[in-house]
Amino acid sequence: MNKPAVGYELVVFATEWGLMLLGFGILTKFVAPLSFLSPSLYLGLYFDAAAKALIALVLSATWLFIWDRQVRFYFRRRGK
Repeated sequence: MNKPAVGYELVVFATEWGLMLLGFGILTKFVAPLSFLSPSLYLGLYFDAAAKALIALVLSATWLFIWDRQVRFYFRRRGK
């Protein structure tokens, strides 16, 4: 078993889970309670939901970008 590769995989795994938990914490503590528009306005609830979904999408895309960079670095390093 290649110990450096296993160690790197563990670091990647821990980083990914840490980022996901951080993202879920940001969503539940800060984004969900926000109110961008008054619910009494026409389409206010829909705009609120859409804005919150957009924030979640940005967090997900950021996480995927970081994960992609980690995987590319790992395989580029293995190819040499």
